[in-house]
Amino acid sequence: MKKSYLFLLAAVLGVNNLAVAEAPVTTVATTSAPTSAPATKPATAPSTTTIANIGSLKMAFDAPGYFEPVESTEVRFRFKAYAGELTVDNIVANGASVKKGDRILVIDPTNLVKQLDAAENELTVSTANLEKALADAKLSEEADGMALKSSQNGLKDAEEALKFWEKVDGPHMLKSWDLQVKQWTDNVDDRADELDQLKKMYKSEELTSATADIVVRRSIRALDQAKINSEMMKEQIAKYKETAYPNSKRGVTDAVDRARNSLASVQVAQKAGKISRSAGLVTAKAANAAVSQKVADLKEDLEKLTVIAPADGIVWYGQLNMGNWVGGDAKAMKVGEKVTAGTVLLTHHIAGKLQGVVELSETKYFTVPDGAKARLSVSAFPNMHLDGVCKVVARTPIAGQGGQIYPMKIVIDNVDAKILPGMKSSVKIEVPPLDKVLLIPTSAVVDSAVYVHEKNGTDVRKPVVTGYGDGKQVQIVSGINEGDEVLTQGKP
Repeated sequence: MKKSYLFLLAAVLGVNNLAVAEAPVTTVATTSAPTSAPATKPATAPSTTTIANIGSLKMAFDAPGYFEPVESTEVRFRFKAYAGELTVDNIVANGASVKKGDRILVIDPTNLVKQLDAAENELTVSTANLEKALADAKLSEEADGMALKSSQNGLKDAEEALKFWEKVDGPHMLKSWDLQVKQWTDNVDDRADELDQLKKMYKSEELTSATADIVVRRSIRALDQAKINSEMMKEQIAKYKETAYPNSKRGVTDAVDRARNSLASVQVAQKAGKISRSAGLVTAKAANAAVSQKVADLKEDLEKLTVIAPADGIVWYGQLNMGNWVGGDAKAMKVGEKVTAGTVLLTHHIAGKLQGVVELSETKYFTVPDGAKARLSVSAFPNMHLDGVCKVVARTPIAGQGGQIYPMKIVIDNVDAKILPGMKSSVKIEVPPLDKVLLIPTSAVVDSAVYVHEKNGTDVRKPVVTGYGDGKQVQIVSGINEGDEVLTQGKP
């Protein structure tokens, strides 16, 4: 009686999902009495109602799915340095079984080898330029050292010359001039003494008056000339002290200044030269390193042109993306055809190691616990069913045809070898029931609200917070209470 009642209710609600609520549902027909309360709406015709009851919500999700490899290797070319065409030189057939170490794809290396040869030649030139720059820098450092030492010695010699002049040459110069003045002064004194003696001598001796006059007059003239020369010498020496002495001193001091300026100029020039050489060396080293890296990258790229099977398995053309094979046109994957770098050309996987994938909405995904049981029915083989368990991981959604979806992996043991990646399936996931929850028909909720039929005959709209649902019934988290009579068909 109870089961037939539930089927009758399902027919009335127009639902046919697999999940069935265990809680009893009572449906009654009521006629709403008119009312003038502003928070209520009068019912103008009999409405079907049901009682909100505590029950158990069983959920089982049916969703489309597909098979994909548990682990796969996608073959695409990502080069570090090579830029050029990629021409297929050898390739296995689509769906071919291969052994570990088999060559599954070979690209013609001709263009890459040319680029590698050019890069190696460029590296040779760059290395020679760097060695020359290093040698020139070393010679320049040595030359700068010699020039700096020469300038330093020149300054030292000039400073020593200034010290010698101040200590020896300058004083000697003054002393020499003073001696000359003294000599002329002494000469005047000597002439005066001689004249005095001559006068005395001629008085005592009996000489003729004419002879005395001649000798004395000669002595007087010599004395007068000596006095004149002495004055001239004093004036000349005074002039020397005013001009020649400072000029001589200026010559040695200027030599020191010139030596200092020369040293400073050499130091500035050498500093600038050192910076320039350092910058040149950095540039040469960077250029050499860049070319060296290019050669290494091209060699690595050359090795990538031959793709080896990482394990025993199967090779397919293209890439499996959300259950659909993308790319891998067999007409384009032939010897002599061009392929594009960055595009997945081949996918390698181990035969039989597949897993199921089912795409769920946010509500369903986070309802499924890790390890929940799932049954997959293979679309290509209607009588083939596989059992597995759900593997729930924290993840963000991806864009699907109907909005955001959450792909869930299903772990399967012993997958039949007839099942291939990309084959479709229908998936049923069993979810543990929710016990002791408040349930009402899903159709009763419209715009997050239900209408509660009051005892006075009015229908009152009440906002509700819903939880999980099975398509026929939905969990009410808050907003109404157990025992409330709600309209089975909600209103906007």
